[in-house]
Amino acid sequence: MIRYILRRLVLMVPVALLVTVGVFALARLSPVDPVLVFAGEERDPAMLDAIRHQLGLDQPLPVQYVAWLSHAAQGDLGRSFQNKQRVTEAIFERLPATIELGLAALLISITFALVIGILSAVKRNSAVDLLSTSITLMGVSFPSFFLGVVLILLFAYVIPGRIFPPGGYVPITQDVGENLRRLVLPAVTLATASLALNLRQVRSSLLEVFGHDYMRTARAKGLREGAVIVRHALKNALIPVVTLVGIQIGAIIEGAVITETIFSWPGVGRLAVQAIPSHDYPVVQGVVLVSALSFMLSTLFVDVLYGWLDPRISYESAAA
Repeated sequence: MIRYILRRLVLMVPVALLVTVGVFALARLSPVDPVLVFAGEERDPAMLDAIRHQLGLDQPLPVQYVAWLSHAAQGDLGRSFQNKQRVTEAIFERLPATIELGLAALLISITFALVIGILSAVKRNSAVDLLSTSITLMGVSFPSFFLGVVLILLFAYVIPGRIFPPGGYVPITQDVGENLRRLVLPAVTLATASLALNLRQVRSSLLEVFGHDYMRTARAKGLREGAVIVRHALKNALIPVVTLVGIQIGAIIEGAVITETIFSWPGVGRLAVQAIPSHDYPVVQGVVLVSALSFMLSTLFVDVLYGWLDPRISYESAAA
C-alpha cells in the first residue's frame, strides 16, 4: 500500500502543475490592471511603474509564472492587493471556519443518509421509503442560496424567539453555545444537497446488495437481521457511498462559497468571493490552488479506504 500511496503522490505533481497553469492564466485574463488595485488612490505613473516592477508584472508571463510557482512551492502565495496581507496567512486564518462548517455539514449528511437510507432499503415501499424519496427530491431541487434564505426567514424572523441567528460567526474557543447556534443553519444548508445524493446512494446500494447470495447465506446461518445488515450488507454497500463522500470532502471549500456568503461565515469561500470583485487575483489563485490540492488528497484517502472496506482490492497490482 505504501508503494501505491507514493505512486499516487508522484502522479499528483503533473496534475497540480496543470492546475497552477490554469489558475495563473485565468487570473491574467482579467481586464483590470492589478497595479491600480494594489496602488489604491495612487495614480502617479512613476509610482505605478515602481509597483509593477516590485510585483514582477513587468516581466514576460512565463517568467512571472515560474517566479510565482517557485514561491508557491515554498508556501508563499504572494500578498493580497487589497490589504497587503500574505495570501497564505489569510487562507489559514479562515480555514478553521470553513473546516468546521464543512465537517458539520458532512456529519449531518452522512448520519441522516445512513439512518434513513438503511430504513428505506429495509422497509422498501413503506412510509419511510416515501420520506426518503421526498427528501431526495427536495434536496436536489432546492438550490443552496434559496434554502439558506428560507431558513434565515423561518428560524430567525418568522418563528418567535429567534431560535437561530441569521448569520455571523463566533469562534468555538470563545463561546461554544453561541458557536453551535450560528453553525446550525449554514450547516443544514450546506448538507442538504449532499444528504440527498448520499441517501439515494445508500438506499440503492443496499437494495443491490440484498439480492446477493452471501446475504441469503448469512440469514440461513441464523444471524440476526441487524447483524446481517451491519456486518454484511452495509460494509459492501459503502464503497460507492465513500466515493461520493470523498468528493464532498474535497469540495468543501468551493461548496461552501455560496453558503458562507449568505450567512456571513468568515471562511475561505467568502474570502474568494470578496477578492473577485476587487480583482485581487493572488487571493483567488491561492484559494483555487488550495481547493484543488484538498480535492486530490481526499480522493487519495478514499482510494486507500477502499482496501479496508473490500479486502479483495489489491494495491500491489495497481502500483505495478
